[in-house]
Amino acid sequence: MGATRGTRVDVRVIAATHRDLEAAVELGSFREDFYYRLWGAVLEVPALRARREDIPLLVEHFRVRCNREDQLAVDGFTRQALAVLEADPWPGNVRELERVVHRAMAVRRRGVVQPEDVRLPSLRRSPAALAATAGVAVSVTAATLNRYEAEALRLAAAGGGVRRGELMAHCGISREAARRTLASLVGRRLLRRLGSGRGAWYALHTPDGTVDEPDEHASLIAARRGSSLPAAPMATRGPR
Repeated sequence: MGATRGTRVDVRVIAATHRDLEAAVELGSFREDFYYRLWGAVLEVPALRARREDIPLLVEHFRVRCNREDQLAVDGFTRQALAVLEADPWPGNVRELERVVHRAMAVRRRGVVQPEDVRLPSLRRSPAALAATAGVAVSVTAATLNRYEAEALRLAAAGGGVRRGELMAHCGISREAARRTLASLVGRRLLRRLGSGRGAWYALHTPDGTVDEPDEHASLIAARRGSSLPAAPMATRGPR
């Protein structure tokens, strides 16, 4: 910096982010010219919540390393303890999992880690609590409803429906993660997809098998949130 002449260097830049940069560019929160300067060989590594089958392998890797570095004698994790780890959405990804595993092993020190040894951040709200705030009767357990699915249900209940872009912006997840989240809820008949393409939106299924469509009040709420759900003069309900 501040030199009067250029200096040739041979470097390779490796950048990493958990954000969907294409969506950020579209929203104007990331500079488009900088995006194209960085764009090259792009490797997309799914979040830990999207590859839960890797959790037992990672736990075993961390167990071996922590035993060696901290002189512990932990033989493994019970199936129940692993189930607790596999059910969590892991917003902090692999680094958070490593810290939780390390803490559980430090508590147990030897033998086999039990479910009560596994402590997650107390500020994290459970999927069941998120679903309850939506006022939705959901016939699934907390282990089968992750944080983003529960949040999608809450948004749909609050505004008469939810769009993929709204879920991306609210939860800070990628377009593909939002698509998988909404597709999962549609497959379990918790949401119903209405419309197609970029105009598609997702409304709640009611317990009797009907679908809630946005009424005048829901459309007003959606407008205040900056959404553009289609307005309807009255809520229409009927067997689908």
